[in-house]
Amino acid sequence: MRELGTPSKLVVSSTPELAEEVEKEARERVGPKRGASYLYRKPVYAIPSELFSGIESSPAEVLRELGLATTFVTASPFADIARHWAHVRYCATLRSNRKKVLALTQAGSDIVHHHKVAQSEQLGIGLALVVAKRVLERKYPGWLFSSVDVDVALNAGFIEGVGLVRQKNKATMRPDYFLVGRRAGGGNSGCKVYVLECKGTHGNAYHSKQQLATASLQVGSIEVGARTLPSLIVASRLSTKGVSVDVLDPPGDDDLWDGESEEFDALISEDPGPQQWTSGKPTFEQFFARQRELLGVGEFQPNEADLEVARTEYEASVGELPVLFQVPEDGKKWLFRILARNATHSVLRFAGDNTAASQFASTRTADYQRLPLDDLAPDWQTFTVSSESNIDSHRFVGVEYSMPLPNGASLEIFRGVEKGMYERLREGRVSAYLRRARQLRGSWAPVVTGAAANGPQHQAVSVGSDGTGLRIRVV
Repeated sequence: MRELGTPSKLVVSSTPELAEEVEKEARERVGPKRGASYLYRKPVYAIPSELFSGIESSPAEVLRELGLATTFVTASPFADIARHWAHVRYCATLRSNRKKVLALTQAGSDIVHHHKVAQSEQLGIGLALVVAKRVLERKYPGWLFSSVDVDVALNAGFIEGVGLVRQKNKATMRPDYFLVGRRAGGGNSGCKVYVLECKGTHGNAYHSKQQLATASLQVGSIEVGARTLPSLIVASRLSTKGVSVDVLDPPGDDDLWDGESEEFDALISEDPGPQQWTSGKPTFEQFFARQRELLGVGEFQPNEADLEVARTEYEASVGELPVLFQVPEDGKKWLFRILARNATHSVLRFAGDNTAASQFASTRTADYQRLPLDDLAPDWQTFTVSSESNIDSHRFVGVEYSMPLPNGASLEIFRGVEKGMYERLREGRVSAYLRRARQLRGSWAPVVTGAAANGPQHQAVSVGSDGTGLRIRVV
């Protein structure tokens, strides 16, 4: 059990050669038989090695990120059970191998095909979130990045188009998450946003390249104003020899908002309300701008002949281009508020405080996430399950579950949020929460490594920069 919380090396790669191979794969998908959707992909680039070298993670951290990101946003009677299941389901799939590299267990490898697909998708999300947050927090010291489901956020602004993502229909594909970065310090606050697409496979490096090529299309489907958002596309290969993670960085503009801390809290405290935007195919101007971005000629003025050729190509392919979600320029503040509120909402839900979390939920988002049976139990919207527990010397507020094991033992899972950070969020003081997160950031590594080295043998611990904590133990 202790091994679940033991940090191990993650083999992360991002090279110009990989970026070129992914670009080549994407270019080859354009043609009479394969369609024109990839004409609207984003170019991909390698990221500097100092942003990913030496990254370590543990199975418990992957499970914590997965549980935080993939369960219901609304106050469902099944929400806490879903989070619990996210933490339990893949407990036996990852370990540290003899080379101290995070790897798939033999039990995790010995499953049939359709289970491998589900497993690689879910673990791919957890691993991508671990790597992406590390990369961005190294790139932007002092910033805290949190995941927000793309469809949940888009549903609050767009009245159509946010339906099922059909993998075989390239026109409907979207990325997985927004990574919303927030900063508060010295009286100033700010918000950045990245788009994240997560991939996972049990296959080889070629399968990862194929997945990354697909991701380059998915992350291009969201624009703010007339510009794309910066992105990270992450593909994880699962193997008993070690997990390998490829990362590439399609460019874009990342700043959504900056201002005074008091204004930050005031903007987040109130629901900005739904918008009535509509999704649709790219215009010729958007198509032409994306083509110039792919060719790297954005600074040069086109001539009439270039425009005529591009317009002919656009008219021939517009039916196959992906659906685009474009937030207007004057919607940037709205998007910042929606993303920041959703990030706060998720942390409070993680602590089991449905009552406090509900103040950060939008009506349309709650309706979008509701299950048919939820209407039978409206009291869950104000139901709060919480307890307190120590992880090392830090006090956490959260939820504890226990399930029986053979021989009279029990598997006990506690998830929660550091008490001081939780109290600030519950009171709506998000800037104060961010400041405390920054103050405590250096405290968590010793907690995790100490638990792995000296803690009880049957216990695993993970704590994130956002103050969310997970403890799994056998008692």
